[in-house]
Amino acid sequence: MAQRTPRRIHVDGRDYRWVVRFRDAEHVVVRAWLDPGNPGNPGGPGGPGDPPGRPGRPLDVTRRFDDPWLNFGVLLTAPADRIAEVFQLAPVTPALTAALIRAGLAAGWRPDEPGAPRRFTMEGEPAEFTLLREE
Repeated sequence: MAQRTPRRIHVDGRDYRWVVRFRDAEHVVVRAWLDPGNPGNPGGPGGPGDPPGRPGRPLDVTRRFDDPWLNFGVLLTAPADRIAEVFQLAPVTPALTAALIRAGLAAGWRPDEPGAPRRFTMEGEPAEFTLLREE
């Protein structure tokens, strides 16, 4: 998969960046982290006295996503009313990313801390999901 430019998102008074990458044919990983170049993130990377670009701890959330291009033939032949039962085709949107950031924070992710990514798996539909911590 080609390298993607991180997108910016503003969630609850703080600026983050995020990217989506394929993990395998049935999963993507949404990675979010504090925007290190934004002085509006007090006390964290990019805050007063911090060297520019110092990374904090990223959030990685794995979620199910069936690439429609890889499943094109099956999608064409499957009964239309059963596709949603078998395939997860909803893309990762900014609204979902904001919800994942909020859920990650509620589950104990601290983006200000340096360290390895905090990893979770998203269970459920984008409208109603839970995060399960990966070890």
